[in-house]
Amino acid sequence: MDPVTQSVQQMYEQYPYPSGLPNMTAGFDIRLLLSYVEQSPKDSRPYHALEAGCGRGPAVLAAATLQPEVTFSAMDINTVGLKEATLNAEQRGLNNLTFHQVDLMALTGITVPEGGFDVIHCAGVLHHTADPQLGLNNLAEILAPHGVMSIMLYGTYGRQALYRLIDCIDILSPIQAQISERIAPGRLLAEAAEDSLFKDNYWSSTYLNPDVEFVDTCLNVKETSFDVTGLWQFIENAGMKFVRWVEPDVWSVDKRIKNPELRARLKALSEFEQYKIMERLFEIPKLEFIICKNTNQQRVPTTAAAVEASGFAVNPEVSFQVTKRNLNNAQRIESVAYKVRGREAVIEADPILGSILLLLSEQNSHFSGADMLNVLIQHGASRDYAYELIDSLLQKEVIFVPHCR
Repeated sequence: MDPVTQSVQQMYEQYPYPSGLPNMTAGFDIRLLLSYVEQSPKDSRPYHALEAGCGRGPAVLAAATLQPEVTFSAMDINTVGLKEATLNAEQRGLNNLTFHQVDLMALTGITVPEGGFDVIHCAGVLHHTADPQLGLNNLAEILAPHGVMSIMLYGTYGRQALYRLIDCIDILSPIQAQISERIAPGRLLAEAAEDSLFKDNYWSSTYLNPDVEFVDTCLNVKETSFDVTGLWQFIENAGMKFVRWVEPDVWSVDKRIKNPELRARLKALSEFEQYKIMERLFEIPKLEFIICKNTNQQRVPTTAAAVEASGFAVNPEVSFQVTKRNLNNAQRIESVAYKVRGREAVIEADPILGSILLLLSEQNSHFSGADMLNVLIQHGASRDYAYELIDSLLQKEVIFVPHCR
């Protein structure tokens, strides 16, 4: 193990990260992730997923609990976190999840399924390694040809306020001091930043974070960040291809730019140039994205002609809220709303679409496009309008088209 990796291991074993209960995060549903790309698995074996850098395991524990049909592996260098995660998995009776102590810089000690992992999840890890490019290259080698990676890296422009605070901490409490000695002065500076650097932004209340979160954020012994230009080169160097952002709305000119003239000017640029402007114009501290191998590509949207023959599923990253009123021997549906990931909830005004959303809120298995068309028509939609509604549900990410198994 190289010296940088050793220092990172020591820090996280002293302050095992992250804390908190198991929690399903965006970009962790296996069927949804694989639906973003064209190539599908060549056989019907169970999906194999890897979390590269699991820490204490809250994300992968939740994912394995909610997806018992998927075989999960999780790796980390933090022996303290791995011990806790393993015990937690045993207590939950999870037999589809195994933990391994593995150094991402060497990637020895992990059992790779035949053909590679279908999905690799790596959030908040590569930027703490001695060589992030080597880490991504190693992961690319064990990814299946049809597979995808869900990755989170720190964004340089979105972390400027935090980096100014870290500079202050390094002046007040030199980095040569023990981490335990730097927490108190660091918190004092972070509290002072509440009315300046951190006022009304992502970093507000950082000084109140538990020690493990505060150390990870403000006192980390190794950290690299990326801008869009560097990210694109990083992905290309690994023989990979950008597929999409985990949350496209964060980077969307249409969603975030209100002035129509400016919006039109930006839309005339390439997507790459749009992203470069967005990262400078808005505070985006995390770059969360999906990539695939160069031999694969982003999936082509389903056409109207293919709807009837396609299979669909409700997006597991969508939550529904149904407002009901109980009457005398009856019940009235007042409204149906849906929320995609961290976006604002949407109350659907179209009565036909509202009825379909009510049905979708109860749907937990695959369904055919032909069945959905028939239901829409039964609720009063013409065939052409039914196709429009299905396309709208796809674009809004309420439903998706999983690969056939």
